[in-house]
Amino acid sequence: MPHPTSSARVADAPTPGLVGALAVVACAVAGLLAVSAVAAPWLLAVTLGVCAVVVAWGWSGTLGLPSPRGTAAVLLIGGLALVVSVGVRQEEPWLEWVPAALALAMITAFLHQILRRDGRPRVVQSVSAVVLGLALVGCGILMVPASHTAGGIGLLLGALAASAASSVTDLAVRWRAVGGWLLALAMAGGAAASLGVALSLGAPWETWVLLGVAAGAVSHALRAVLVGLPTLAHSRPRLVTGILSVLVVGVTPYLVGLAFLPSSFPG
Repeated sequence: MPHPTSSARVADAPTPGLVGALAVVACAVAGLLAVSAVAAPWLLAVTLGVCAVVVAWGWSGTLGLPSPRGTAAVLLIGGLALVVSVGVRQEEPWLEWVPAALALAMITAFLHQILRRDGRPRVVQSVSAVVLGLALVGCGILMVPASHTAGGIGLLLGALAASAASSVTDLAVRWRAVGGWLLALAMAGGAAASLGVALSLGAPWETWVLLGVAAGAVSHALRAVLVGLPTLAHSRPRLVTGILSVLVVGVTPYLVGLAFLPSSFPG
């Protein structure tokens, strides 16, 4: 007779269909961002702006937040402000206007709470969720500085490939024997995908492997946190979750590049 706790874990496990849908979204978004980054920094900023709009449209429904329209407006204003702050910069330092955009986003978030007329239920949860959403979009805009140099683009392509690969390794959830090894599989898959990018570019593979491990782990962790939400039975939260699992890896090429390839991120 199976142990009751193990039965509960199996019942709560994400379905292969849900994981597959997230993988499709993640791979599509990663591919679109990669093509945009190679084409031009401004096109990458436009693509990130579209992602920010979609996140603003679906974030409230994903987390079941109160005052969904106001929350969407805050995320729209804040997310686009963050994207514009890096997208319109024509010279170094590329992130100089980001603090001002973030300040505008925070002011808008708290002003929204002041103007609410629904009795402000779950105000702490609402503010925290908005800050989290803005932080995840903020991770995504770190891709733009990388797109200004050849080395930065290579790191960015490695991180995006790792995020897509980790979403594919999540499909192993259908086999119970490897269910507890999904994070390790995501890290291994991310490392392999990033290594493939490094070999194709003739880049130092050690740095790219580290990048792939980090990006794969971060992308998988974001999906693992959100995949258990009941709202992911619907298409809009799935779309938002898939997008955010790619945007969140924007921080990895930036940090790895600054640590090991500082010439890739001037300014």
